[in-house]
Amino acid sequence: MSRLGKFISFFLAAVALVVTACEKTPSENGPYTSTDTGQPWAPYYDLTGLTVDGKFPIIAWTGITAEESDYKLELMRDCGINVYLGWYDTLDEVMRVLDNAQKAGVKCILRCDAIFSDTGNVVTRMKDHPALFAYHIEDEPETSEIDMLAEAVKKIQKYDSTHPCYINLYPNWAWGKIDDYIQKVNAFLTKVPQRFLSFDHYPIQEIDGVSSLRPEWYKNLEDIRRMGRAKKIPTWAFALSLAHYLEDVTYPVPTLEELRVQMFSNLAYGIQGFQYFTFHGIYRNAKTQVYDRAKKVNEELQALAKIFLGAEVTDVWHTGVEIPYGTKALTEMPAGISSLKTSDKGAVVSQVVKDGNRYIAIVNKDYKSSMDLEIEFSSKATLYDNMGYKTAAVSGKTTVSPGNIVIYQIH
Repeated sequence: MSRLGKFISFFLAAVALVVTACEKTPSENGPYTSTDTGQPWAPYYDLTGLTVDGKFPIIAWTGITAEESDYKLELMRDCGINVYLGWYDTLDEVMRVLDNAQKAGVKCILRCDAIFSDTGNVVTRMKDHPALFAYHIEDEPETSEIDMLAEAVKKIQKYDSTHPCYINLYPNWAWGKIDDYIQKVNAFLTKVPQRFLSFDHYPIQEIDGVSSLRPEWYKNLEDIRRMGRAKKIPTWAFALSLAHYLEDVTYPVPTLEELRVQMFSNLAYGIQGFQYFTFHGIYRNAKTQVYDRAKKVNEELQALAKIFLGAEVTDVWHTGVEIPYGTKALTEMPAGISSLKTSDKGAVVSQVVKDGNRYIAIVNKDYKSSMDLEIEFSSKATLYDNMGYKTAAVSGKTTVSPGNIVIYQIH
């Protein structure tokens, strides 16, 4: 072969290697690496200490006494929940729960009453325990408590600057005017040191026997996402596992589809910690009907962590006849997609970037019926289902089951 021929062959081989690297998808089983440098990929948020063995933290709220922690934490773990959140009267109870959590292979967000009055002693005993994930400080504080919470967190940080302090915020409908919510969140984050931003909002409500999504829910996710991006901290959200009543509103026992629409909408908005209120809704004296449903959704969330954990959600849109208040309609197609149409109830559509790869996530907002999805690609694409299995994506019509998610990697 001539020198020119060898050069051309070498050049084409080099181009092929570059193209292969650019089109490389994340490993199914191994860690992510940068397609540019081959070095471990750095997430958009600082997730140091905020994952559990490289997985999403999936948190169950309360419902396990110190005595029950001898066996219930293992049942919780088997449901795919890797963090337990609770509060106890005494430090000895807290340490017992931490010891049992270590045996079960899960983490804990805990506190006892003395954490505020005897902070140094409590934190010193808790901080080196391998099962400690965070200190539980407060749930749904009022704005009048912000200064007090700032002092409490800073006091704990004097003794332990490694573990975060957990404070969960109100939903937008319960914290004054909807449009003032983001200012209150900003005021909270400006004064109170936080490693992540947590809020609760249980969107599926039933009035006069008819269930629907609360109209303020997606606006709440919009504002939380906006504040998380502004402060460069990850965000945490909830799904409801415990049926209850509030005035004329019923919060029903969730179906699999209702859990999916909550958790997958959270996922599409970039949520990095997934919480259940409460463990009682999943397990009491025996497994409730929610146990296997939550277990299935937890498996799906962790399967999709390879795409979403630490990823940057660069944009979110909505489709359908009615666009939720505070959100924006999908009017211009993301690069690589020439057309995207859904059934009238619509979808959440988000653009996700991780490790130099770009994905479009689509969630069926209808948890009662399947959604028709018609999509046309202008670039090569790969389809991922809710368990992270991938196939070549093709233009045309498909069906998305109630509350479910599909993801397309755009090459």
